[in-house]
Amino acid sequence: MVYHTLKKGVVDILKKEGACSRQEIVSKLKDNPNRAILMGYLRCLVDLGLICSKDVGRAKIYFLRGGGK
Repeated sequence: MVYHTLKKGVVDILKKEGACSRQEIVSKLKDNPNRAILMGYLRCLVDLGLICSKDVGRAKIYFLRGGGK
């Protein structure tokens, strides 16, 4: 699997769904990426300011910064 396509896949999912947990993102991606690799991409996208995260109980919810604009 080519992992550079994960960014586009994650952003597309969050545009369509609004907000998702890691498990929801994995279930909606065509390829099932390794958990550690996906978590690294999600952290990187948060650090770059492309997406935001919020702790909800024991889960982390990811959503687009600025409402998907």
